[in-house]
Amino acid sequence: MLKKKTLTLCVFCEKPASRQISDKLEFFSSKNKEVFLCEKCFQSFSAGSIMGQFQLNNKILSLISNSDDKAPILSLKEKLAEYTPASKTALFSKEIKNTLTITPKDFYEHLNKSVIGQEIAKKRISLTVYEHMKSYSNYSSEKHNILFLGPSGSGKTLIVNSIAKKLDVPYVISDATSFSPTGFQGADSESAIHDLYVKADGDIDVAQHGVVFIDEVDKLASRNTGTRLESFNYSTQSTLLKLIEGKKVKIPKTFLGDTIAADFVDTSKILFCFGGAFNGLEEILAKKKNISGRSIGFRQSDEEDYDVKMRIYDYYNSLSHDVLVESLIEFGMSTELIGRIQTIVPLCPLNKNELLDCLMKLSDSPIIKNKLSFAESNIELDFTEEYYNAVVDKAVKAGTGARALNSIVKTSISVAAFNYLGQKNNHIKILMSDKAIENPQNYEVCEG
Repeated sequence: MLKKKTLTLCVFCEKPASRQISDKLEFFSSKNKEVFLCEKCFQSFSAGSIMGQFQLNNKILSLISNSDDKAPILSLKEKLAEYTPASKTALFSKEIKNTLTITPKDFYEHLNKSVIGQEIAKKRISLTVYEHMKSYSNYSSEKHNILFLGPSGSGKTLIVNSIAKKLDVPYVISDATSFSPTGFQGADSESAIHDLYVKADGDIDVAQHGVVFIDEVDKLASRNTGTRLESFNYSTQSTLLKLIEGKKVKIPKTFLGDTIAADFVDTSKILFCFGGAFNGLEEILAKKKNISGRSIGFRQSDEEDYDVKMRIYDYYNSLSHDVLVESLIEFGMSTELIGRIQTIVPLCPLNKNELLDCLMKLSDSPIIKNKLSFAESNIELDFTEEYYNAVVDKAVKAGTGARALNSIVKTSISVAAFNYLGQKNNHIKILMSDKAIENPQNYEVCEG
């Protein structure tokens, strides 16, 4: 309601305020419950509110009219919430409570929709996330964190992304190599929590239930060399340890333009996930078992083929948690940090059939995304069977798994995209064959 108020200054011009606005702001912000304005600024605010409502209505109508009829309700709800931060906060808070009823099978079925392969890993991850969420209702101080052991392109980032979507909480991805103990030579590890706070639109409760994924953590391994770098890496691991143990991270009041006192994010309920390739860990494990790495097929070269990676994966899965922990410590990871990670999950390198599924079946596959992009310019983009197989073969040779698929497809269609996208075309069909992978100019155009 609008009330007379004379003892407070206008929030904009600092003249004596004559209006107090409270109920009209709750829709836009969960923090500023009231604002004081002078008469002149109030008139400007009223006019802006009317124009803003028109703009918001137009955005919502446009979103609804352009949405896919088969799109899930949750997807539409998330997009609508982007226009109304307070509504987004309410939705997040509601979903946090609802996640307490999700079972490990629910998580597994959700991961199955977006993650190809990794059957053993998906079940273990589903159980860990369930136990993590269960600790909310039990007010338990037990932490549940995950470490992914796997080569590039095996799905580490995708899995964490899928977990956050199922929980309907914000998540951030950080690179461990960008961290430093003090933030002087790089980002402070607490910057990941700052990013999470921003993703949560400044809602502390939402941020405290988020997900943080720190990749390339194996690059922080300290090999007891006594060098300056070894000390630097160990100190950086110590800062990560404080976060996952539970720490109140101060959020500067300048974040999100807030003028209130600084907030504190408690990290004790945040799900921390770590990832790394840990190249060379297999040799340490082999020595512990008194066997030669070569005898079970481990190569000394960095250029490992799929069969070698599969043997390493099978070997990791055959070992106990304690043996993996001991080997990771010998690899150079901090004893305290590894000791706080309850679940260590080896990830399997994707075979050709799984890569083919990633290329063609996932909703965000490069094939589907580029077909939709060309369709906007009235172009039907199609691919031959030989094209799909050639893309997969090249991805396998690149050794970066599913990560290579997008760049290969994007490069192969680059010339056609440059020549036709964004133009007013008569309906045409462009056919991409395996020849386009070697030379992007080799595509066929059929007038339609």
